Amino acid sequence: MSNDRLNPELLTVSGLFESKAIYTVPVYQRNYAWRAEQIEQLISDIQDAMSIKDKNRGEQGYFLGNIVVTQRQSGASDNDFEVVDGQQRLTTLYLLLTFLEKDGESPYTLHKGRLQYESRARASEALRRAGQEAFMRAGRLQDSVTSEDSGIHEGFNIIRQMIQQHDKLRHKDDRCKFTDFLLTKVTVVRASLPPKTDLNRYFEIMNTRGQQLQHVDIVKARLMSMLPESEHAGFAWIWDACADMDSYVQMPLTRGNTAQRGQIFGDDWSWLKSTDFQALCKACPQTGANTSVTSSALSLDEALRKYARSAQQDSSGDEGSERFRSPIEFSAFLLHVLKVKNTDEAEDEGQLDDKHLIKSFTDAIPHDKKAEWVQDFVFTLLKCRNLFDSFILKRQFVTRTEDEEGDWSLQRLRKRMSNGRQIPGYVHVFSKAEKDAEEDGEADSDTRDVLLLQSMLRITYTSPRTMHWITKVLQWLVAAQNPSAISSSDLAHLLRGYARSKVAAAFFDGEQPQGFDIGRIVFTYLDYLLLDQKSRQGFKFQFRNSIEHFYPQHPDKEQSGTSVSNSMLHLFGNLALVSVSANSKFSNSLPKAKAENFKDTIQTQSPKLREMAQMTREKAAWDDEQVQSHHDKMVNLLRADVKPAPTR
Repeated sequence: MSNDRLNPELLTVSGLFESKAIYTVPVYQRNYAWRAEQIEQLISDIQDAMSIKDKNRGEQGYFLGNIVVTQRQSGASDNDFEVVDGQQRLTTLYLLLTFLEKDGESPYTLHKGRLQYESRARASEALRRAGQEAFMRAGRLQDSVTSEDSGIHEGFNIIRQMIQQHDKLRHKDDRCKFTDFLLTKVTVVRASLPPKTDLNRYFEIMNTRGQQLQHVDIVKARLMSMLPESEHAGFAWIWDACADMDSYVQMPLTRGNTAQRGQIFGDDWSWLKSTDFQALCKACPQTGANTSVTSSALSLDEALRKYARSAQQDSSGDEGSERFRSPIEFSAFLLHVLKVKNTDEAEDEGQLDDKHLIKSFTDAIPHDKKAEWVQDFVFTLLKCRNLFDSFILKRQFVTRTEDEEGDWSLQRLRKRMSNGRQIPGYVHVFSKAEKDAEEDGEADSDTRDVLLLQSMLRITYTSPRTMHWITKVLQWLVAAQNPSAISSSDLAHLLRGYARSKVAAAFFDGEQPQGFDIGRIVFTYLDYLLLDQKSRQGFKFQFRNSIEHFYPQHPDKEQSGTSVSNSMLHLFGNLALVSVSANSKFSNSLPKAKAENFKDTIQTQSPKLREMAQMTREKAAWDDEQVQSHHDKMVNLLRADVKPAPTR
């Protein structure tokens, strides 16, 4: 390796751990923090790339990104590296290889011992024990688990659960193909910094460097190049405001200009009043970075250079900034809007995959009347953002709680007065509260039911590529014409209809599935049905990715109690959907121990699990009879709701 130059190497995942390379995560790096959303996205992306390779019968691979390292000063060899950037990705690969080590053409163990944590003995030990039976039962030692190793425990369990539940990875042959593809066709760039690099200076440069060109920038520039020069400023103004997904669009579009806000969104600032792109262009401010234009039409390359890296507006001083978090990124939102504009009802995962963003727009733009299409699209974009902000749930961080994820929120922006000033206020979307009141805390009853249904769908379909329910809602909202007339009951009916169709397809079409073949929507929608009016007030859906066998597959031999036969073990009546951490806590405990020792955990997890625990306490047993009884009750409840008897 050169002593004064960056040394980038393109390596397969297998090659990353060959040549006896050792990677040490230094103590200044944060703990392993990837959770279900990031891990599932990684596995799905690799699976998708493998499917494309099989379809095209080519050498298609998958590029995972960069891992930045530097040679350790105290290292025993040139292959002893300190991980400067990319430890989350590297640790996930390590855990994934550990789970799959026996599933390739031959057992793969070259990664073992090649990743460690500096001055974090528990984290290094957690990596070493990954996959061992003691590790699988780590929930019994939950009280002694620290932040150093809990993320690694949870990450491994997420990988285990996802692969066990993945349609294309559950079977041995499929996992074998996946493992071989992962080792030989998935690549990373390992970039080695020169020895004695000033890492403080490196991080400073990395944190202040220009923003990389993204697919959304390329799409933006291409669309803009199809418009007359006079409309570039208006397009960029609307696009950039819509790209700020964590603020209500009224704020970035009319920052600091309340008169303009009223002109575009009406006196109460809630709903878009402009009727087309040309009307919006007339309201576009004529000063500022977004409105700078040249004296001649831009080529695509010029548009890329001029607009793709335009500085983001600083919203730090604006009211409501950093208060909300959108469930999707702007790239995914663009694909939803594209489906709305095209009135596309199909539910192909590829349609919402932002890796295909450029191609999706290339295919959608007509050969003639391009300018008219772009004008209509950007107007539809703003209209959908306005509706999305009010009628699609977000995370809200007004009141900080122990839950760092924030509270589920379904609010609309509305003007209110404070000390003679016009400022934005936020009210529950279906609330009838007084104009100047701002609402925090529990939603009103009308809003609460819609919020429960949306949060149920949000925790069920965690990947942005599977959030087709958002498209359905946006299509329905756009067709409704008048947002202020939309009723909570109508929106709840739409959401329940969508959920029912998914449950019917997942559970009632064909032979009834068991075990990990049962889709998450079956569990989450059943939990919604089990909530009565009183329990709905305090219950909040949380991310749950693990199918829990109430009577475990490998029961703890040190505990005594009734048993469940193998024929009933994977029946729906013996299963519940829980979080990965709850699954770890329960471990291989028998139902009686779970019901008595984890009452608080069960209370927050699943109404179905509550009923199972209550039955166990009342009958002092959980056996085949209890499983069958609970199974029949739950299936009948679902069937009555999803497939009601025809009226005569």
